[in-house]
Amino acid sequence: MYFAVIMIVGGLLGGLIADNKGRNVLGWTLVCGIVPLLILVLCVLPALPKAGISRACPHCLRIIPLQADTCAWCRRQVDPPTESICPGCGRILPPHESFCSTCGAPKP
Repeated sequence: MYFAVIMIVGGLLGGLIADNKGRNVLGWTLVCGIVPLLILVLCVLPALPKAGISRACPHCLRIIPLQADTCAWCRRQVDPPTESICPGCGRILPPHESFCSTCGAPKP
């Protein structure tokens, strides 16, 4: 009985932390449900940038908004992103495409 409760709580907590860090929610939910101590490993892993929403600062590697011109963590100036991001699905668009091949949205 107690073991089942620990597995459920561990899985839910692992999935929540994975979602906040931009990791695979389903995979971490299952793994942390089976071995709840892996939540500690998940807590140590760095967050991943979400495509079309955020990027890593080139100086301190912290996650910042995509269009930020100053890093909120190290307060250094950052260059705007060089690649075009699809406003519909967040996919990185090659320079020769004028429309996104995934969702059909026009290039910004």
